[in-house]
Amino acid sequence: MADNVAITAGSGTTVAADDVGGVLHQRVKVSIGADGTAADWPVGSGSQAAVPRVTLATDSPGVTALGQATMAASLPVTLASNQSAVSTTEIDSLAVSGSVTSATTLFTQDMTGYESITVQVTSAGTSCTITYETSDDNTNWLSIAGWNPANVTSGFYSVTSTTAIMMRFPRAGKFFRARVSTYGSGTVTVVGNAHKAPFTGNTAVGVYTSFSSLSVIGPAAAGSVNNSPIPIGLNARSTNPAVVDSADVVYPLATLLGAQVSKPYSIPETDWSYAAATAGIANTTTAVTIAAAAGAGLRNYITSIQLMSEALGAASEFAIRDGAGGTVIWRTKIGTGGVTAGESITFPSPLKSTANTLLEVVTLTASVTGAVFFNAQGYIAP
Repeated sequence: MADNVAITAGSGTTVAADDVGGVLHQRVKVSIGADGTAADWPVGSGSQAAVPRVTLATDSPGVTALGQATMAASLPVTLASNQSAVSTTEIDSLAVSGSVTSATTLFTQDMTGYESITVQVTSAGTSCTITYETSDDNTNWLSIAGWNPANVTSGFYSVTSTTAIMMRFPRAGKFFRARVSTYGSGTVTVVGNAHKAPFTGNTAVGVYTSFSSLSVIGPAAAGSVNNSPIPIGLNARSTNPAVVDSADVVYPLATLLGAQVSKPYSIPETDWSYAAATAGIANTTTAVTIAAAAGAGLRNYITSIQLMSEALGAASEFAIRDGAGGTVIWRTKIGTGGVTAGESITFPSPLKSTANTLLEVVTLTASVTGAVFFNAQGYIAP
């Protein structure tokens, strides 16, 4: 049978048409199929084999300028009910790069839509410094610190680089740039990628561990430690550590066996004590040294004393002095009846000498008869 059908006007054959402004436009029903077969164009979902395919011309403006449009300007597409998996790809990163031979900007990147950026210096030049900066107005720039993933144990952050290195930065402002702030010679080249995934810091360590402005102060005997990361431990000592400045950071102290020093005031090795002579202090105004000068920058501290006196032939003041014949820092009066039961006194705020100065006790009036017995305990510290 022939493919075409002849229609003779006036024979009664009716052809579907649509009146558009007084002009009839023929209606055409689309069918599909191989030669010799015909099937209506499917409506709605269907199997992959029964769904028509559309191929767009490669030079079509609609292809070369693809983009999102409104619903009214878009053509709905229905996937086949048995369509095999359709892979989709989201662009996770945006490549950036720059190469210069002078002190100038390597690249500036608008970070809109991106939460972090990785920069790899593939050529550092000679005696060149790259500074990394962020800005919201693309005019006023501030330094931003990036993390070197090669330093997983120390979490090294820096706002500059001078060697071939890789660094990752969080998004701070709208714009990010890398620039050669100091140029020596050679070519400085960087490549990188802006990422949609945020940068959460040094995940290997979990915390920010670089304290560039914090000095950990300790004696040389503390061992080979540095300030990144901050060491956690005690400083074992048998002598007092060197004196530090106000507001410096110091180690907690421990004995040589590692037991933390939790006793008041000082380590055991710097404690001192004085015990009265066998006959005590009898009928004299000559002072008795109870603690020698402690050394440059060090003081003697008294934490407690015990005083006992026999009946005396004459009442006398009893004093503790700072230095030979020096200032009285503690005083009492012993009557002729003495202090036969003895007294024990603890100083919540220890008595202290002047630096590198001895401590002495004295009966300011000779006792004539009877003796005074005095004991003291203290420590040495700055």
